[in-house]
Amino acid sequence: MNPESKPTSELSIKKLQLHWLLQITKAINYNLPAPQLYAIYETVMRDQLKIEKLVLYIHEDRWARMLAYGVDNSFDLKDVESRLGELNQLQLNNVHMPDWVEGFESIIPVFHDEKALAYAFIGDTTNEEVEHLKEILPFIHTITNIIVVAIENKRLTRDTIRQAQMQRELELAARMQSMLFPVQAPHNHRADLAASYLPHTQVGGDYYDYIRLNDQELLLCLADVSGKGISAALLMSNFQANLNAKAPYFKKLEKLVAELNECVNRAARGEKFITAFIGILNTDTFNLRYINAGQNPPFILNQGKCELLEKGTTGLGMFPDLPFIQTGEAELPPGAILFSYTDGVVEQEDAQGIPFGLERLIELVAELEKDRSVHELNLAVLNSFQEYKADTDALDDVTLLSCRMLGR
Repeated sequence: MNPESKPTSELSIKKLQLHWLLQITKAINYNLPAPQLYAIYETVMRDQLKIEKLVLYIHEDRWARMLAYGVDNSFDLKDVESRLGELNQLQLNNVHMPDWVEGFESIIPVFHDEKALAYAFIGDTTNEEVEHLKEILPFIHTITNIIVVAIENKRLTRDTIRQAQMQRELELAARMQSMLFPVQAPHNHRADLAASYLPHTQVGGDYYDYIRLNDQELLLCLADVSGKGISAALLMSNFQANLNAKAPYFKKLEKLVAELNECVNRAARGEKFITAFIGILNTDTFNLRYINAGQNPPFILNQGKCELLEKGTTGLGMFPDLPFIQTGEAELPPGAILFSYTDGVVEQEDAQGIPFGLERLIELVAELEKDRSVHELNLAVLNSFQEYKADTDALDDVTLLSCRMLGR
């Protein structure tokens, strides 16, 4: 290059760089999609700066080669994560580049918060106005960073929008799920009923219900779907609808539970199951008939004695036909308390990894139930549960359903 023409050439290159920097900025401001931004980047590199070869790796969920020209398929990193990780360590330690990057004049990393977003492998330039790649390397650094950060911001924006949509869907699902629960217990001067629900996540898999069958009988149900989230909530809504629709028409509890098992099988198709405690309480005779379908055993506390309600069958939806069904019977005389709970209570661990456990729960209820309504009892149990859990993460939903007989 003629030395006299060098100032003119430098001016021309600066104008070109300014022009394309402006075009790239406009493209980003116009919110052009990522493929068009890559196309603009390639145009500047290949046609304007005359870069002989270029490979651009971008990291989103994983490393991917987003742009390449001037190289054969041999430079398609098979083990991208380890290769680029190796490259990062080499750069940090300021030692020579490995053999597998031979043929490139420069490697441009793009980082954000110490996280690598991209690597651009740059070959030589054939631009007659540029003596060496180093002259335009700062500009290449600049536009590479601008393009990569703009595309990363697009991805983050998409993720934010997607998360906002998911949040709205979860809020809607949570509102819909809350409609499954009874607003209040059915009025009965012979029984004091209450339930408390503490979801693990926004949409849980627990369910409770009271259904008045006639003047003397109340159906009590506590259930838990395997798994969590919207799919569990949908299955539970299906279960709730079937329970409320079918319960008044089945005289035998065994028939009702067998029918519910068929309904869960049809809805879940073997992918999920439901554990449930279903009991029918006669407030005239104080008799409780129940089937425990794989649920943690509720218990009756009466005059210092504890009775576990364990008879029943397997979880609903585990088998096309229930392999066995046993109906249990118990007495719930005035003053006695029926206390049922989901596994989120007894399986919860403290900071030392010790589960809350059934024995602790029975002792706690026996201690707290004196001179309290069952609603106050539930709240007191939950308060003790939260103190036990302290700062450890909740493992599951927590639901309590309790009943005390008040007399004739």
